[in-house]
Amino acid sequence: MAGDAVYGDVHLYLAESAGNGRRDWLHALDVIEGLQPRAVVSGHKRDGDEDSPDDVARTRRYIEDFTAAAEKADGFGDLYEAMVGLYPQRVNRGVLWNSAKAVMA
Repeated sequence: MAGDAVYGDVHLYLAESAGNGRRDWLHALDVIEGLQPRAVVSGHKRDGDEDSPDDVARTRRYIEDFTAAAEKADGFGDLYEAMVGLYPQRVNRGVLWNSAKAVMA
């Protein structure tokens, strides 16, 4: 059970990830990967999605993409649009909107 550390095809809640938050999250993903799980139950995912260990890498990539986009963004709108462009199929864009606003504040 990965709880909130691993997400499925859902935008991540990163509104409280300032400071070392995203780096610490990536470290938690390292720990999970080190366990070499055969299944990972993501805390947030679409109904019916598999409990795939691939979600760990997808969560990592999302955090890295969010961090890179935040560094380039001129404001929260830019960050939001960049992430929607990278992840158009992910659900719960309201969480992305709130995360972008909080991180860019």
